[in-house]
Amino acid sequence: MTQPQSVPPTAGVHSFDDFTRLREVIVGRADHYTAHDADPTWRLFYFENVAPHLAAGQRQLSIPQQIVDELNEDVTGYAEALADCGVRVLRPSAPGKDVQVSSPWWSSGATPPLNVRDNAVILGETIVETAPHIRGRVFENDHLKSHFNRYFEQGANWLSMARPALAAGSLDTAYFDQQGIDVTAAMADEAALPIDGLGLEMVFDGAQCIRLGRDVLVNAANHNHELAYRWLERNFPDLRLHRLPGIADNHVDSIVVPLRPGLMLLRSPHYLQYLPEAMRSWEAIYPPPSTVPEQDYTEFGFVIPTASRYIDINVLSVDEATVVVNSLYPELIALLEQRGFTVVPVQHRHRRLFGGGHHCFTLDTIRDGGPEDYLAP
Repeated sequence: MTQPQSVPPTAGVHSFDDFTRLREVIVGRADHYTAHDADPTWRLFYFENVAPHLAAGQRQLSIPQQIVDELNEDVTGYAEALADCGVRVLRPSAPGKDVQVSSPWWSSGATPPLNVRDNAVILGETIVETAPHIRGRVFENDHLKSHFNRYFEQGANWLSMARPALAAGSLDTAYFDQQGIDVTAAMADEAALPIDGLGLEMVFDGAQCIRLGRDVLVNAANHNHELAYRWLERNFPDLRLHRLPGIADNHVDSIVVPLRPGLMLLRSPHYLQYLPEAMRSWEAIYPPPSTVPEQDYTEFGFVIPTASRYIDINVLSVDEATVVVNSLYPELIALLEQRGFTVVPVQHRHRRLFGGGHHCFTLDTIRDGGPEDYLAP
């Protein structure tokens, strides 16, 4: 394996992995995150988490202001903690309040740019804007464009997957169909218009990728994702792409998290079968059960957990020995410290209500690592 090299000072973006020294990062923001618009694309994306909690026809799900304020406090604390680690922290431009977004085929409420990992991925020295699953997120990357423009002027390449129309009938339910899960109810109140002849289209999030130097693991759980996989193959012929055959319905960064070459955080041994053969021999740290009880939101009348109950596996590495972990998961903190890691505990109180954790909140644009052969054949 070749040794990582220092990042050239004028490289624009330079990020090949998730564990070498982090130099520059975009941390999302949640200003005005006062509601979820539970349109059919949102319901399908979060189906496994939200289906038991949604009433038929529910569309606008208000979020109490106290929870929003506490989320903003925690995200600000996270950005400050990364800055204290010597990382240059950038933030998206502030979203407006109660913004509606529309196309000729649908309308929905916009989502603030909190989980910036989803709509973009840095592949080496290229910014890739991905193809959102959720209608309300189609214009979310506009909050990052000032940073992307600067990176482009500094030498970064900049590509975008085809923007999906997300018209009626364009999303594939195959992942759920194969498991015998009926998602008909999630799509029952579809009010969007179809586009004649469109069929299934390219839909994909950056959090479906795991970057390991020249190797990129790509979760493809349905035909929407398969189209994006082909797009990546055609546009990045120098990368070795490894298809993960439906390890999850979409994101994978609360399932497998490389901490350094040869060592990963893995939800359970069940997931080894989905990984490339060269990675199955890596040592795995399995997260311990949490003794911190789930928060009780009864007093707020708000109980829609969009994120997985494993969201606290969603850690961010500052380098190969330093990891940011939710302070409300002391069992994982203790385990990582036993393994010699320096843990930076950062509070994320409402971790299941906003669809993401510390890894989701970030887009790491500059790291020291290069196109190493971590999974050399």
